[in-house]
Amino acid sequence: MALCAALFAVLLLIAADARALDLPASYRYRIHHQIFGDLGEHRMTVRREADSVVVEHTAELAVEILGLTAFHRRTRFREVWEGDRLVAFDGLVEDNGERFPVTARAERGSLLIEGRAGRTLAPPGTAPSEPSLEHAIRRDRFFDSKTGELLDAKVTAAGRDPVEVAGAVVDAAKYEVAGELDQHVWFDATGAWVQWRLWRQGAAITLTRE
Repeated sequence: MALCAALFAVLLLIAADARALDLPASYRYRIHHQIFGDLGEHRMTVRREADSVVVEHTAELAVEILGLTAFHRRTRFREVWEGDRLVAFDGLVEDNGERFPVTARAERGSLLIEGRAGRTLAPPGTAPSEPSLEHAIRRDRFFDSKTGELLDAKVTAAGRDPVEVAGAVVDAAKYEVAGELDQHVWFDATGAWVQWRLWRQGAAITLTRE
């Protein structure tokens, strides 16, 4: 009886997420660097597959200096969520052609992560370092989507903040992440992110939904 009740609660949670997101949903984000300007775009799609929610990301960016490409990155991520738990992740980052694959799979009471950082058994609530849905950021353990390295972080709900999206202002929920993961993320009322800011070598990189 308890097992049935727990299963029913999970299904209700998934259904509520699906209604809020009006799945399937698709989003596009502009990538802007504090020094180099606009670098490229990031796309995210969210859909239902049976009792799971699947989030897929693709992105491409390039840093141009004096007409030459100094850095080029392509990324591709696929996340499978059951309720608020990540059960599968397949990622690939390509930096100037060098490939960095990462996989993660739920195994019993853990999340098995494999990547450049090695093979790690992480707590079941561990999430990828790039944002997707709001429930995925409310935790204290993440893994680097490029290397698979386990990251400790403190996540603070920082209230609500207006974010301009496609000429309109969105009243977004803001989260500040500090520690081994340093970023700020804003989410809309459906739980999908509208803005993401991170810092690399002292410069801010901001992704904003278009």
